[in-house]
Amino acid sequence: MNKQTMATPTTGASNHIQSLCAEDELTLRFEACDTWFFRESRPHDAVGGSELASLFPPPVRTLAGALRTYTGEQIDIDWKSLTSRLVDFDFSSALGGADDLGRLQLNGPWIVYQGQRLYAAPLYLMHKETDIQRLQVGKPVRCDLGRVRLPELPAGLSGYKTVEQRWLTAAGMAKCLNGQAPASAEIINPAQLFSHEARLGIARDNKQRKVQDGKLYQTRHLRILPEVQIELDAKGLDAALFPHLKATKLIRLGGEGRMASIEPVTTHEVLPFAKPKTVETLLIHFLTPADFDGQPYPAGFSKTERNSQTVWQGQLNGIELSIESAVIGKVHREGGWDMKNHQPRPVKSYIPAGSAWYCRLSQATDWQILSDKLHGLCVGNDTAWGRGHIVLGHWQDSSNI
Repeated sequence: MNKQTMATPTTGASNHIQSLCAEDELTLRFEACDTWFFRESRPHDAVGGSELASLFPPPVRTLAGALRTYTGEQIDIDWKSLTSRLVDFDFSSALGGADDLGRLQLNGPWIVYQGQRLYAAPLYLMHKETDIQRLQVGKPVRCDLGRVRLPELPAGLSGYKTVEQRWLTAAGMAKCLNGQAPASAEIINPAQLFSHEARLGIARDNKQRKVQDGKLYQTRHLRILPEVQIELDAKGLDAALFPHLKATKLIRLGGEGRMASIEPVTTHEVLPFAKPKTVETLLIHFLTPADFDGQPYPAGFSKTERNSQTVWQGQLNGIELSIESAVIGKVHREGGWDMKNHQPRPVKSYIPAGSAWYCRLSQATDWQILSDKLHGLCVGNDTAWGRGHIVLGHWQDSSNI
């Protein structure tokens, strides 16, 4: 499990706080110089559509590769031998490869809008025009999972739609963590971050200097707006690298090798936080996609019956709790390209960012203990890549069962 290093906020402080990176940490800021394209997991000849869309934000593996490229070029690396004339160190152990990160640990990627990070909007948020409501946990009902408590709209409300593919400002996320609903102005939609641009391409035979018959394809690129950047937090960097990681550099990023600038910065935004108090319930929010081997809960959790309802009992980093209900969105799928072996990477399915677990603790616990153990933790598989990054919020259970 990977815990993000962060400053300790004081009670009542603003939730938009910048913190200096630790000695082995660096934040990399990516800015588009052209359109970007990060191909979705479907193949070009997939049934049901001829145009491939782009993922956003970029997959963390893509940015990890950009980090290695940037670092290697700054230290004048020989890519065949992976040796540098400027720094004497083991490149693979320090920066990893296609399937591992070596000593690196990553968090993100983070969308930065007008100088502030954005966070995946929790999927328990519902909207009707500008009115925002939170789903509540209802009474147990019988379904294919057992006798479980399902999220539902508050009584008397109808016509609300889920908030999907949206992001929250730090202030909006802090309201969610404190059991409130954000204002509509604190919800950022895709049109505020990028626009779509269609592209038509054709496969080429470079040896014969001609096109290949029937190999037309369509893609939908992203035109990132000027006030939007992407950030990636990296820690565990070798100390010998830091004197060389100061310059902004242009690199190729994503599908079709579109241009981007990468800038190292020594500060990052502290995660939003909830007001401390002693609690018996806990609302766990996922900021990044999580991998639990195809399950909606981590290894070690077991399905059990308690008080005539089905729950999933387990432990996260020493904290005993049970998952009583959950809001989980459509599966997030990522594949990518293996540049070393010149072949597609296997497609994996993840629980999407914005999902949330409604949890009950085995006993009332002080918030500071929970925060130290869980806030900013990464859970599940591939935590070094920042998968399953969680933050803690309050859930007031109003049921009388």
